[in-house]
Amino acid sequence: MKIRRSLLQDTVSVETYTGDGAYGPVYGAAVAVDCRMDATRKLVRDSNGDESVSERTLYIHPDDSAYFTPESRVTASSRVSLVMAVNPHTVRGNTVHVEVSVS
Repeated sequence: MKIRRSLLQDTVSVETYTGDGAYGPVYGAAVAVDCRMDATRKLVRDSNGDESVSERTLYIHPDDSAYFTPESRVTASSRVSLVMAVNPHTVRGNTVHVEVSVS
């Protein structure tokens, strides 16, 4: 059973990281995604295996996880952050929600 969208009370804007161009990182168009936001700091490992401190954790519906690749830009409450880690949570082989750690 996936997380109910009615529990996702916050909204963030996500620009998916698509790679590097001649002038730096390239991002896709901004997409609004509903989530539950937790502003608690915690220690996480990024995509390179380096430890960093995450300022916020977003809990999202599994169908929206394609927007959140490492290094994607997330805007929440006028604050721009980068995705550090994406962790799907499964129960009996089904993804119920995805935890996204942002800087």
